[in-house]
Amino acid sequence: MNESPGQPANQAAITIHCTKCGQAMLVAREHVNLQVACPHCRATLEPWRVARSAPPYAGGVPHYPEGVSSRSRWVAGVLGVLLGWLGVHRFYLGFTGIGVLQIVLTFLTGGIAGVWGFIEGILCLATGQWRDVDGLPLRE
Repeated sequence: MNESPGQPANQAAITIHCTKCGQAMLVAREHVNLQVACPHCRATLEPWRVARSAPPYAGGVPHYPEGVSSRSRWVAGVLGVLLGWLGVHRFYLGFTGIGVLQIVLTFLTGGIAGVWGFIEGILCLATGQWRDVDGLPLRE
């Protein structure tokens, strides 16, 4: 593993646990968005989807890999489909300004603008390309 001069070792790699065998493994930060093979069982993993530093729900607290939002695309999508006319999915993702705008437009147009939130919910579920207010991709 290559480290740049002066960079601490803990910033050059992250520790994840294999979803198949549960063994800990180090992944270089530049490989977090790629598929990697577990050195123990050779299972193919996507580190950004796998828990960092501890197995999922270790100690009752979920851990998410660095660079991935703690917000779920499924929750955002379902909120958009069911309550998109109120902008609830936008509030969930941290975009309060757009959420308020969706509420106002829905009431000003007699509900017609509510289609906007519904369509966003479907797009969130279908594409998985959405990001939260911090610019992080949503977890599955």
